[in-house]
Amino acid sequence: MGVTFSEILERIRILDRDVSELNRLKSRLPADRPYSSSLQISFDKQINNLLNERIRLLDLEISDPPRWLLGDTDAYDSGQRTASAFLEPADLSSKKLQDQDVINLIRELPKTEIHLHLEACVNKDTMKKLMAKNGIQLSDEEFEAKFNFKDLNGFIQVFFFIQSLVKEPADLYHFVGSLAEYMRANRILYTEVFFAPSKFIQNGLDFDEMVSQLVEGIREEKEKDGIEIRLLVDVSRSFGPENAMNNLNRVLKLKHKEVIGIGLGGAELMGPARDYAEVFKKAKEAGLRTVAHSGEDDGPWAIWEAVELCKAERIGHGTSAIQDPELVNYLRENKIPIEICVTSNVFTGKYVRKEQNHPVRYYYDQGLPLCINTDDPEIFNVNLTYEYFKLWRFLDFSLDEIVDLIRQGVYATFHPQKETLWKDMEVQIKKVKEKYGLFEPSVR
Repeated sequence: MGVTFSEILERIRILDRDVSELNRLKSRLPADRPYSSSLQISFDKQINNLLNERIRLLDLEISDPPRWLLGDTDAYDSGQRTASAFLEPADLSSKKLQDQDVINLIRELPKTEIHLHLEACVNKDTMKKLMAKNGIQLSDEEFEAKFNFKDLNGFIQVFFFIQSLVKEPADLYHFVGSLAEYMRANRILYTEVFFAPSKFIQNGLDFDEMVSQLVEGIREEKEKDGIEIRLLVDVSRSFGPENAMNNLNRVLKLKHKEVIGIGLGGAELMGPARDYAEVFKKAKEAGLRTVAHSGEDDGPWAIWEAVELCKAERIGHGTSAIQDPELVNYLRENKIPIEICVTSNVFTGKYVRKEQNHPVRYYYDQGLPLCINTDDPEIFNVNLTYEYFKLWRFLDFSLDEIVDLIRQGVYATFHPQKETLWKDMEVQIKKVKEKYGLFEPSVR
């Protein structure tokens, strides 16, 4: 059932006010106090809750929208009756940019995202459906308490909880639906997502059947509106090199074009990249793409191992690379992209305690190829729109630089036709910028 435009508009006004107030309070937190990090995470969680609600409101259908709101009768006649179709975009060409105006603009820009974990893209509605299907009983309070974590161990427990909801391969089909919802809400046209099979295999699930369910869901989502999802199978450090090789051998037997490579994830300090060099060598010889989480919880030497010994084509996180100028030069000269995950890095807190101190600004200024990602959107309660917004809000990225990062994100993917994808996105970006009154030169 649709809701009235006035109801949506009033709620959005309240959300915008509350987001601005929370951002103001967050900016007044003293730096480097023992309590600052946990308070900042609490602020981020609440702000992201409000922003996610705003996104959902904009996608609601509204009943009998008044024609004077349209400004474009074609939109009305073609049945475009979601709230976002009727809200007047702010003219950003001659005004001081406000946070919410920038968020609105970024949300409409087409994007790609390539550092995502499938389990961490499952929304709460899908979790509850799987709980009901598989006879898992928790009260609403117990369920919500699982997401009220304050440290890395709490995050890991949530991840394990989500995995425990899967009792048969068909359950993974629903994971893809959640991911697709997230993509559409953030205008993500293409994504590469990590699938971690090891725990499921230990629980007795068949690898081929699991992948078949994922591929079925991916193909169905593409049929709807063309969004593309590709899989990178995690050869996790958490289970050791032998298990990693077993996972690779399973991947090599697959014939699905949707499975494009492997990624080295898991707890970084549990296994150096050098232990997985043979796995990566075999994968590359077979034509698979290879990426590695590195420099998130260990120093720049770990990144050196990932790129020199494993020949990883991209580095996930890479926050410690800033400690080694020679490594920064190597990554730039060899065009090895870093998969930036600002909120995730602030939360884990090993090298970054607040957004303003994230090395992404330095990396960008040094000319490193980058891409912006959320890592675990549903668990951290973040979205890609807000990740880009944080670059503008806390790290002095201009809107033109944000668009450039979107472009870099396209070229960091393993998409087979990057030039074509970017040209199509560029056309859409130009339309969005014109809608908001943004023309060259940059407004910032």
